[in-house]
Amino acid sequence: MKGIYLTTLLSALIAFSPVHATDKSTSGNQAIENIEKKYQELSADTAFAKIDGMPVAQSVRFIQPEDGLVKDYSNLRQIALIRHGEPDLEKTGKFSWDEARQFLNDYDSVGIVSPDVPFLKLDNPEEVSIFCSSINRARATAQYLFGNKASMTVSPEFREFETTLGRYGLKVRMPIKFWTAAARVKWILGIDRQGIESFADAKDRARKAAQTLADATEENPKAVLVAHGFLNRYIKDNLEEMGWRVVRDGGHGYLATTILVKIDDNAAEHPAPSQLALGSN
Repeated sequence: MKGIYLTTLLSALIAFSPVHATDKSTSGNQAIENIEKKYQELSADTAFAKIDGMPVAQSVRFIQPEDGLVKDYSNLRQIALIRHGEPDLEKTGKFSWDEARQFLNDYDSVGIVSPDVPFLKLDNPEEVSIFCSSINRARATAQYLFGNKASMTVSPEFREFETTLGRYGLKVRMPIKFWTAAARVKWILGIDRQGIESFADAKDRARKAAQTLADATEENPKAVLVAHGFLNRYIKDNLEEMGWRVVRDGGHGYLATTILVKIDDNAAEHPAPSQLALGSN
């Protein structure tokens, strides 16, 4: 009889453990789904930053405790990936190969066309680690968003994937998008790289940058990176492989802002539906 009792008890304990783990996982997934819904709700009625009256970037913020989406807010980590603003550079018309090469040089040195108001609101800046590419268009964007006095880490680790038109070009005049696309394809294929980093090296740099951001959220629960389209895309992919979840996909345009979150394994269960009321916009 005692043997039957012990066997039954052991079976119950074994059966309970996976269910308990699954419950934790399910509650974490539910909290993340609630955060995704929150961003959808916010996007329905938040204002836009504008340039000459035209909307260019919708206002966005991090999730806050008063949103009531995670029972233990200290378990929530958040990362915002922001692409730089539109470079203050003429892009219309057709370019010769030499003109396109000059355009690419200028693209790395000019500032941006700044919108009327910052679109990212940091309620508690002391909780946020800010990182920025060393390329000027990203630094100008960070300055527009956070001002001159903000503490931030500026590093070439966060520069864009490099491109080059190489030593030889067609004797035609084409839109600049043709030349930049051609330069990107040549670089990916390893053709005429002229000593710049390889595609493999750039992807490895993106992986390290993703780890830098994830590590930063161990000290401060939020991190912001102001950088570039290709780099941010690969950082996002690496963060997802590390268990981060995209809750706001900002796309790939100028000032595009993508937000990822991660809830630590010891996160408490998600709140009741009554706690999901909208917070301040």
